[in-house]
Amino acid sequence: MFWKKKDTYKLIPVLPTSHRNIFIRAIEISTDPIVLINNKIIKDYSEAGMLTRRHILECHSIEVRDGVVGVVGFHDHPKEMWINENYREFACYCEGMHWLTIQGPAS
Repeated sequence: MFWKKKDTYKLIPVLPTSHRNIFIRAIEISTDPIVLINNKIIKDYSEAGMLTRRHILECHSIEVRDGVVGVVGFHDHPKEMWINENYREFACYCEGMHWLTIQGPAS
C-alpha cells in the first residue's frame, strides 16, 4: 500500500482574548474559507450562528481553513489556540488589535 505523507506546517501558539474577531478575520483573509466546529462544516458566520462567543467557548474544536490548509484553530480548549506559521502576518495583525498574545515561536 502506498500513501503520501500529509503536508505539515509549524504552529504559532497564541493566547486569545477575542476568539470571534480572530476567526472572522481569518475567514476574511482566506480565499476559500472552510470553518469546522467539532469537525462539522458551518456556513453561518453571523451572530445568530455557531460562531459566537458562547458557542466557541463551549465547543471542543474549531479550525478555519483556507482550502485544505489550516489557518487558525484550537483543539480541546479555547485558550490553546494556534496559528499556521505561514500566516504570521495575520497573527501579528491580531496581536496589534489586542485580540491575542503570541506565546512563543512556531514549533
